[in-house]
Amino acid sequence: MSLLGIIGGMGVHATAYFYEMLVQFQHVNTEQEYMDMLIFSKSSTPDRTAFITGQSCENPLMALKQSARVLADAGVSCIAMPCITAHFFYVDLAKSVDVHIINMMEETARYAAAKGYTKIGLLATDGTLHGGLFHKVFAKYGIVVITPSKESQAALMDIIYGIKRGNSDGYIKLEDISNELYKNGAEAVVLGCTELSLLVKGRAHNYIDALAVLAKASLRFASMNK
Repeated sequence: MSLLGIIGGMGVHATAYFYEMLVQFQHVNTEQEYMDMLIFSKSSTPDRTAFITGQSCENPLMALKQSARVLADAGVSCIAMPCITAHFFYVDLAKSVDVHIINMMEETARYAAAKGYTKIGLLATDGTLHGGLFHKVFAKYGIVVITPSKESQAALMDIIYGIKRGNSDGYIKLEDISNELYKNGAEAVVLGCTELSLLVKGRAHNYIDALAVLAKASLRFASMNK
């Protein structure tokens, strides 16, 4: 049996929803057929955006490496990390273990390219934008990234941190920000922060949900490593 490892806790609600997605995306006849998973929810991992943008001196990389090593030592087949901003540390983190860590942004860019999109609106944290994480990988596929205005980005960060605290009242504002991206030429909008996936949960929507893309990729990679 394959064993999927998950570096969780960033944030805890997104990790819980990621597990729910992984279950929903499997079609089984008995519960014994569900994929085995090991979630290491290290919610004490320092704030990624705060470090990347220079607001904190606490580097999350050490905590991320610890989580990856715990999972690798447990014998997981591959590792998923349902936090996009944490992918700022992906290169160093991937070098720290011999187990493959799925690149969430690479999978999302590949998905968007397969759909034929050439201009993507991006809803993400300040840390993700500051690091140019999505911009770099989308550029490989010839996709232009469109981001919110300064004011809308500030409102988006309020929404994201509100979700981390359990507040889910920001959907209408999220739609307003998305419409701004469409007016500026976006052909589709990516939910580029896992907290935002929680905001659209249970709603009919046309977003590219990076968390859902990661969930499907995780099941695929883990199945390949049986």
